[in-house]
Amino acid sequence: MANLLQSSQLVSTNAPSYYTNYLSNLANAGTAAGTNAQYVGAQPLQQQAFQDVTGAASAYQPTLTAAGNTLNSATNATSPLAAASPYLSQATTNPAAEANQYLSSYLMPAAQSLSDINQNNINMNLNPSVLAAATGSGQFGSSRANQAIGQADVLANQQTNSQIANLLNTGYQNALNSAIQQNQVANQAGSTAASAAGTGQSNLTTAGQAQGNLAAQNQNLGLSDINALSTLGQQQQTIAQNQQLFPLDTLSKVAGLLQGQTVPTSTETTMNASPLSGAAAVASGVQGLFSPITTGTGADKVTTNLASQLVGSNISSLSGLVKALNPFASTPQPASPSNPAAPDTVIPTTDAATAAANNGYIYDPASGTYIDPNTNSAFSWNPDKNSFDPEG
Repeated sequence: MANLLQSSQLVSTNAPSYYTNYLSNLANAGTAAGTNAQYVGAQPLQQQAFQDVTGAASAYQPTLTAAGNTLNSATNATSPLAAASPYLSQATTNPAAEANQYLSSYLMPAAQSLSDINQNNINMNLNPSVLAAATGSGQFGSSRANQAIGQADVLANQQTNSQIANLLNTGYQNALNSAIQQNQVANQAGSTAASAAGTGQSNLTTAGQAQGNLAAQNQNLGLSDINALSTLGQQQQTIAQNQQLFPLDTLSKVAGLLQGQTVPTSTETTMNASPLSGAAAVASGVQGLFSPITTGTGADKVTTNLASQLVGSNISSLSGLVKALNPFASTPQPASPSNPAAPDTVIPTTDAATAAANNGYIYDPASGTYIDPNTNSAFSWNPDKNSFDPEG
């Protein structure tokens, strides 16, 4: 049985309906957006980048092979020293040893011609002149005449030999100078050959390096192209994915607007009084029906109550008031073993409600009992006995 003396209260905090409806709609929209959002896979540009990366990574190979061949050619090319060596060998040859090959073929015949002219001059001019002079002086056939002729011949030969010597010396000097010049030419040719060979090697080396750099550039350009495709493909993927997530992001931002905001709420308190406190209140009200009311003074003084005023007759009890208001109520019966209720308990004519009305009882829904407001006693209806039984 419930506690007849204990009262209770229920306190509930409620948000306004427009707020709860807003949250409900937001949650439903978020669920739908999350369900409809799809993962966006690799885009065509990304797939092209994946397909091209293998070829781009090896695109440098032909150019690099050509660079290796060019550098090998530079290595196998004639070195500057080898190119200059024949000329330097010739340039270092002794010019005196080489001078003879530069002597004029006309030098010896010219010398012989001078000797022949000198001898003819002696025979035809000089000796006859000396002999004639000696004969004129009476020295013909003498030793002094022969001596004079010999001296004239020696002097003529000396002069001729001197001329021949000068001729041969000049020819030799010219030949020697030619040999020296030839050595200088060979030396210059050696320098030129060495420089040309060095330039050739340098050019081949530079070309090989350029080809190597070109190979690296080819690879870098290919990989840059791959990176560009991948980057643009990733941007496309991001845009497409953002498109899928846009409704959900929008809802998230809308939900974020409520963060930090004060939610308007109302508090509702429901009081549940105890059965006996309600019955006491009723009893207090019933008691007021029979409280004395005095009007007038002296001989006109009249004492009555509110119940008597309501029905227009003298009423001093609740049962009398009920009977006056319900002329069909049965006559109260005294207590008996078959009717153990209070003395004023009446036997109902039909059911519990009628019996409660006849007895002036009040039904308490909280405890499911009937309360006598005069005594605050609780009764329960016994359908078998067709009467009230005291509680407790």
